Amino acid sequence: MERVKVLVLGLGNFGHSWAAEVLPQCAQYAELVAVVDHEKKKWLGIDEGIPKYTDLETAIAETMPELVINVTPPGLHCSINESLLKQRIGVLCEKPIADSYENAVKMGSILQENGGFLMIGENYRYHTVFRKAKEILLSGELGRINRVVCHFSHYHPDYSMFYHGTLAHPLLEDVSVHHLDLARYLTGQEPLKVWCKEYAAEYCWYGKRPASALLITEMTGDVVFHYDGTLAAPASTTDWNGDWEISCDRGILKISNHCIRIYQDDEVKEVPVVMEAEDSRVMMLREACMALQEKRPGETDFTDNFKTFGWLYKAIRSSETGMWIGI
Repeated sequence: MERVKVLVLGLGNFGHSWAAEVLPQCAQYAELVAVVDHEKKKWLGIDEGIPKYTDLETAIAETMPELVINVTPPGLHCSINESLLKQRIGVLCEKPIADSYENAVKMGSILQENGGFLMIGENYRYHTVFRKAKEILLSGELGRINRVVCHFSHYHPDYSMFYHGTLAHPLLEDVSVHHLDLARYLTGQEPLKVWCKEYAAEYCWYGKRPASALLITEMTGDVVFHYDGTLAAPASTTDWNGDWEISCDRGILKISNHCIRIYQDDEVKEVPVVMEAEDSRVMMLREACMALQEKRPGETDFTDNFKTFGWLYKAIRSSETGMWIGI
């Protein structure tokens, strides 16, 4: 496999880790040819041999990347991705797709008009534990999925210097979008209608912004999804993946702390999970590079991820109206 020439755009907290931590683990299939950030102080910690730019267009002209990892704030995604797609440059854009449903729809129109490669950085589903769980569920060993429950409880300190410090719905937009995508991935089903209740815990740094939510969704295949999440816990009790319980006709599959347990016929079986990479972005970037070279959409391409994004915004609408919302 030839290496794909990669440029990282945006060296905030997450973008910097893409360039300094993730790309070095992907040397077999990805070559970091440049980083771009208008603040030169953010270049600190990036390998000296990597070209650094304050201007994206100059960086593109001089390094000719095949893939840009867009780690800018969501409000900039639409305009930047439009420019890159028109230049026939592939994009791996960090989630969420955009800062609004309207801008996400606009991005879809841009992609339809220009074509090209646009994959969304929905990395949780690339964790080895979820790939293994999906394999078990697809095998039919446990029968048909009936009910899925995800519980997420985390203490998230004051990171207001980063973009999510300004989000109106910090839990749903920054974290729950991953869990919704996992529900679609694990079940193979799509949401039909959703009810959501957000609430705030004013003792935490989010103040009146809702950092906790309850959510119920009816999905195709007669699957019901229950979600209970918070970023405002006094202490963390789950990891970022959350704890999952998937009830099927012939047993229950539980996922917690990178472990899988199957409850069936009064027995409990632990399923070995060998981590392919500690950071799931490594596996996601491999998929992006392979998809680019094979001239196919990536697994979490825009068209697929828009289904998760639409579900997220219908959940927000439900929370605002107190009503069930069709999707």
